[in-house]
Amino acid sequence: MTLLSDPEKAAAAGDVKELILASSQEASLLRAVSGERLYGSDDASFTEVETFPLEFIETPPEDLANKIDATACVLPALDVRPEDRVRSGADVFRVQTAVEERLFGVVTHKVLKLVRQHGS
Repeated sequence: MTLLSDPEKAAAAGDVKELILASSQEASLLRAVSGERLYGSDDASFTEVETFPLEFIETPPEDLANKIDATACVLPALDVRPEDRVRSGADVFRVQTAVEERLFGVVTHKVLKLVRQHGS
């Protein structure tokens, strides 16, 4: 038994898309340039893959115990991976996790957990 019909699923995904677009925020997705680098090092060169809409939320200082500096809600089609970088204004963040959010069987958006890259 499905709880939502196909039109309801499409409407739910559409509503979340409208909310993300209504935030009028945009960021750049950066990905490491392929080539040699030490395993796990952060010294790779990054190139801009695309700009994308998002809802960006900085984590309040009192909530930083889990070491996440910000979260971002993005459209589900964005090809974002852990270890990518997100540039929002002058700040650059490493993507810690990218998790699809679902509403009764439909992916409505992805939530990114972001860690600020100091000295970037």
